[in-house]
Amino acid sequence: MKNIVFLALALCVGGLLPVQGSINAHLGKSLNHPLQATFISFFGAIIFLFILLVALNPPLPSVAQLKSTPVFYFTGGIYGVIFVTTILMLAPRIGIANTLVATIIGQLIISVILDHFGVFGLLRHPVNGFRLLGCVGLIVSLYLIQKSG
Repeated sequence: MKNIVFLALALCVGGLLPVQGSINAHLGKSLNHPLQATFISFFGAIIFLFILLVALNPPLPSVAQLKSTPVFYFTGGIYGVIFVTTILMLAPRIGIANTLVATIIGQLIISVILDHFGVFGLLRHPVNGFRLLGCVGLIVSLYLIQKSG
C-alpha cells in the first residue's frame, strides 16, 4: 500500500513538469533568451525555497558535513539549469508532449542503468525483461505521439 501512495505522489509531481515546461517556454519567448528565463525560473525557486526553509526551520548542515560531502554531489543544480533551459528551447519548437516524452525516455533509460549498477549508493534493481519492455513502450509512445502531430 505504501508503494501505491508513493507512486501516486510521483505521478502527481510528474504532472507538474508539463505545466512548468509550458510556463517556462512562454517565459523564454517573453524575455527573448532562454538563459534569462532559466534565471528567472530559478530565482523564483530560490524565493520559494527560502520561504519553505523559514517556515520549516530545518537545522543547517555543519561545516564538517559540508566538507565530508563529495564535491560531485554539489553539482545537482547544474543539471537542473541544463534541463530547464533545454525544455525552454525545445517546447516551442516540438511541443511540450514531444519534449517531455523524449526527456522522460532519457530519464528512464539512464535510471534503469543507474538502478542496475546501484550507482550513487542507490538500491540495486537489476535490468530485466519487464524494465526493458517499459523502455521500449515509452519509445513506442514517442513514435505514436510524433505520428499524431
